[in-house]
Amino acid sequence: MIAESVQARIAALNLSHVGRAPVTADGSPPEKPPTYQRSQSTSVAVVQPLRNNRIASNGIGNEPNGPRRDGVLPPPTNIIRTGQVVTQPTKPAVAPPPRLPSRKQHSQPSPALPPRRPSEQLSRKASNESVSSTLSNISSISALSNGTARTHTSRTPSFDINNRVKAPVFDPATLPPLPPKRTKDDVEKRYQDIEKSKAFPGYKDAERARLPLKATKSTPHVATVEVAPPSTMPALPPRRPTRQASVDVPRKHLAEQPPPMPARSALSFGMNKAEDHATTNGVNGRVPSLSPHRKGAPPPIPLASRPDISKLHTTKPKPQPQAPASASSCLHCRDFSAVDAHAAKFPRQKVPSLDWLATQLTAPFPSLTDQARAIFTWLHHNVAYDVVNFFAGNIQPSTPASTLGSGLAVCEGYAGLFTALATKAGLESVVIGGHGKGFGFSALQPGDTIPPESMGHAWNAVRIDNACWKLVDPCWGAGHIGGKGQPYTAHFSPRFFTMTNEEFGLRHFPQNKSQFFCPRPPTWEEYIVGDTGGELLQVYSAVAENEGISETSFLPKYRKLPISPSAHAGPTIRFQFSRICEHWDPVRNGQGKPYVFILNIHGIDGREADYIPFETNGIFWWADVVPQKLGAPGQNVTVYTVETLNGQSGRGLSVDEYRIAKGRKAMGFGGLAAWDLV
Repeated sequence: MIAESVQARIAALNLSHVGRAPVTADGSPPEKPPTYQRSQSTSVAVVQPLRNNRIASNGIGNEPNGPRRDGVLPPPTNIIRTGQVVTQPTKPAVAPPPRLPSRKQHSQPSPALPPRRPSEQLSRKASNESVSSTLSNISSISALSNGTARTHTSRTPSFDINNRVKAPVFDPATLPPLPPKRTKDDVEKRYQDIEKSKAFPGYKDAERARLPLKATKSTPHVATVEVAPPSTMPALPPRRPTRQASVDVPRKHLAEQPPPMPARSALSFGMNKAEDHATTNGVNGRVPSLSPHRKGAPPPIPLASRPDISKLHTTKPKPQPQAPASASSCLHCRDFSAVDAHAAKFPRQKVPSLDWLATQLTAPFPSLTDQARAIFTWLHHNVAYDVVNFFAGNIQPSTPASTLGSGLAVCEGYAGLFTALATKAGLESVVIGGHGKGFGFSALQPGDTIPPESMGHAWNAVRIDNACWKLVDPCWGAGHIGGKGQPYTAHFSPRFFTMTNEEFGLRHFPQNKSQFFCPRPPTWEEYIVGDTGGELLQVYSAVAENEGISETSFLPKYRKLPISPSAHAGPTIRFQFSRICEHWDPVRNGQGKPYVFILNIHGIDGREADYIPFETNGIFWWADVVPQKLGAPGQNVTVYTVETLNGQSGRGLSVDEYRIAKGRKAMGFGGLAAWDLV
């Protein structure tokens, strides 16, 4: 117990000295080793690699090497500084390995080796044993390669002065004979055989069969057996009797009868049949119907579970009769009444998602043109122009989802939502940015500087039927604005869907010139200047659209109209306009029978107003007037429609009926176009 207590005290004393600095005999700390002058060197920063987001150390497990002292690692002990004298420790003497134990003497003798087989015809010499053995092996290999069974040497090897084996003397007589040389005929025959084998692979066998037989000698006495034909031929199986036609039916009538149908056909099972009628084949009027209880017959089809097709068709839109085939490719003449009515059935507030809306708008219509028109019309009914933020300069970027949720947008919001719905419906559509001659645009005056290109509008291009890219403007087609402080006017303008790409390019200039989608796109100067003859005529688009009048067909085409006779080629001025196309029908495509169009003039010096009716052939309207009777400078010459007559609609009124009622009955007018007299 005392020993254990002393050992425990010694261990405790040793633990108390752990971490203390060593002391000398007199109790003072040891002196620091002398410091030597370091040589000039360049310090290099060493970056430790990271392992598992920890700095790797020199030890295992990314732990530090050695204990810490006040949080600092001890200085390294294996660094030798420049100029430092280091005494190498004396290496301990290495003890020699132990000696091997002595071998035991075995009393049994070693077994005798088997007798060696002497080589055949091999001459040995005292100093050339290994050479002779090598030659023997070479000779054996050569003999085997030549096909001989015995291994022997036919020549005695010779040696040079250095006692090296010389190569045997070359003997051409030992070489094998060369194959016979091919002649020109052999080569040509070989090529002919190759060509024939390509066209007729088995021609050689056929030629061999046609070769004449060679006479050979054989045994003169050969037993022959004569085979006689059978006395009677086997009888044919009995022929199945055919159906005999009725005697009173002419043969010619039977030939025109259709062939009988098979006994078990798909039609007999009730497939592809609206009702379960018996199938006839022209023989006796009918064929016995299959019994449902016959073995192998399919079970009867439950007709009661079939859906009612008539009820399904009632939920789909019923398109009106389309225009004639000659007008099928003309969007102006196409009847979109069913498509427009269908697009108005989905209010924005009840739409759950963009995918649902795209499917509902386009699913009933197989035509790509009708699908694009449904989306175009839906935007007019459900999205309004953000007039307040537009004039306040507070336009924020929008997304299709935000436009659908708020119902307010500017041009980019309309274009973005159109392409989003078209893409989800499977159409090809892109958003196009560029310049538009819309609100605030004024034509350049003579001498004005051409402004640089500016981009402030957005519209769309969509691929419709016949893989045609069509330019559309859903923003301008939905309505228009009047100015700051005025409300937005929602007015459907289908012409921004139906007009040609060439006409579309008169008011739209894309930033990407490849998106004009017309044969001859204009330059920026041609677009911004427009017609160099002057300001074009002002046409009231609402009336023109409803009546199917082309805005570009008006003559005179410029707004300012001189009244001097010298400014005109003839004695009269012709006022003229036409329909948007020759197939356009006011009843089928418009709002009813056409109006009577009249021209309001003011007489000589503007002292006598008059209303002259336009003559028409159903496609063109024209009126000829003497320049002096137009009026005085500063007055306007206007084209009107006679909309009411004695409070009744003026649709269907003829020119003769107008002349009779002129000045006698009350009339209401609607403006179409106006010229300024100068």
